[in-house]
Amino acid sequence: MNRMLRSMSGFVLAAAMLITCSCNTDKKSDGGATQPPVASPTPVKETIEYLKELGNIEFTKAKNVILFIGDGMGQYHIEATDAIAGGKYDGKLAIEYMTNKGTAITLCNEGEPDSASGGTALACGYKSNRKYLALNTKKEEVQSVVELAKSKGKKAGVVTNESIVDATPAAFTIHAPNRNDESDIARLQIEKSVADIIIGGGKAMYDKVFEDTKYKQMLTDNNITYATTWDEVNAYSNEGRLIATLTDDFFEKAEESNPTLAQMTEKAISLLSGTEEGFFLMVEGGAMDESAHVSDVIELTKQMRAFDDAVSLGLRFAAENPDTIVIVTADHDTGGLQPKAEADKFVSANKTAYHTKAMLEYEAELQKANPDIDLSTLPYRFTTIAHTNNKVQVFAIGYGTEIFNDESVKSFEIGKFIGAALGDENFGAQNKNGLK
Repeated sequence: MNRMLRSMSGFVLAAAMLITCSCNTDKKSDGGATQPPVASPTPVKETIEYLKELGNIEFTKAKNVILFIGDGMGQYHIEATDAIAGGKYDGKLAIEYMTNKGTAITLCNEGEPDSASGGTALACGYKSNRKYLALNTKKEEVQSVVELAKSKGKKAGVVTNESIVDATPAAFTIHAPNRNDESDIARLQIEKSVADIIIGGGKAMYDKVFEDTKYKQMLTDNNITYATTWDEVNAYSNEGRLIATLTDDFFEKAEESNPTLAQMTEKAISLLSGTEEGFFLMVEGGAMDESAHVSDVIELTKQMRAFDDAVSLGLRFAAENPDTIVIVTADHDTGGLQPKAEADKFVSANKTAYHTKAMLEYEAELQKANPDIDLSTLPYRFTTIAHTNNKVQVFAIGYGTEIFNDESVKSFEIGKFIGAALGDENFGAQNKNGLK
């Protein structure tokens, strides 16, 4: 689906709400309806105490790995969120308490990466082509970290506030040559995925697939619980596989009964943890990419805070279970977010370029819809509606993650590191040796 063509209506109210009250994240961006509050399984004060202790924990060899992917999350997302919306944890985001911090180059064999090639790099440890899902450049299937985890007797899951047939979750769950063939992705998730749990949106596509009744029968044949409501997810017995599509597409259009990304993360951890072998979990904050494609920095910061609340749960789990690695990064940068002075220079020099011109049009629409808000006073600004080759950030805690501190790695090397942590030192592209 072309994200750039999605409606601006979901961003307008969010802008007004966040500027007038930067701490309010409970409003739904579509029509003013309310969303469920951000999950708070523990008081914020207690969470802060865990976060502040992260640097003092002696982490042991990992049996659990939690990977958080901010779709389109560029280098300045955190700074922009701090400046515009503020952090929930003593004025900072939970991510900022992570001890090892570096950057990553998001590579694609064909220039700027998309979420398919970006997801494949992180999921499989391979640089690949646009649209390819868990395939190398020769269109050969390559093992994902979900498949590796399962081969080691671990549990594995994927959570997203996007559709589960979107590129990033697809790269972790199936193998396919075209990210745009979402019906094929849904069928493969039913037929061949080994993930214990897949939770997100995508009900509309699954409804189309179920028009062929054999796929409904496959749910029974493959011991899959299929859920379309949060109550059904909570009723899941943790036996067999779980596929949950909680909204038709992505969560910007979700009903009030649907959960936050933090709530889904908390549930996933509870379902996957507690085994002797451990688990792998990928959590995607996909809605940041949506806001970046329409140049809405206010909505971006709202989504960044929601993503960060999910990260805080992973960090609390790691603090209580030091045999856990937590990594936060992005599949690519979307929008080329920059400090305003730098962005203004770029826009002035490139205002007739297609993607920058489109960005200016989105800015104008947003400003027109919010006449009482001077968007020019915001300290950060997008420069394009497209993906870029800009570096993304990497945050990590856990055994061996100091290798990322103050370093710049390639995104597929993060996938290789995760594979090694899960028990395969030779995981990923075999023409590379480690991170350097």
